[in-house]
Amino acid sequence: MKRPILPGAVLAVAAAPLAAGCAPSPSPAGGAQPEASCAYVVEYGGRSYLGGGVTEVPVGEPLGTATLPACDDTPNDGGDGQGPASVTAFTVRGVDPAVAVAVAEDAGTYRLVVADSGQKLPPELRKLLDGP
Repeated sequence: MKRPILPGAVLAVAAAPLAAGCAPSPSPAGGAQPEASCAYVVEYGGRSYLGGGVTEVPVGEPLGTATLPACDDTPNDGGDGQGPASVTAFTVRGVDPAVAVAVAEDAGTYRLVVADSGQKLPPELRKLLDGP
């Protein structure tokens, strides 16, 4: 007789890959810091993009909906963490969307995220990341 798959088991298996972005940072003494934070990851068009620090972005045309995956950076605090969130992805002027996009979080606030592909970054993007 086959056992039914429990919804909680499916959720646990689906969430396991996301936990890698939520690992605590090592402290200088080699132990784990109590305040961990999730990596800023955006999923769009079948790609994962990383980043979130650069907000001065030359935004182009809207591309569509992107997803910020769920995050529970303090799993033993009794809270549920943050669920997945939808944001709008935009082109970055002069940059192929396969390399980087901008995401809108609030009105007028855009964050640059770079595809996790290992490709060499184009000069236009290097200028944004390196600053003036």
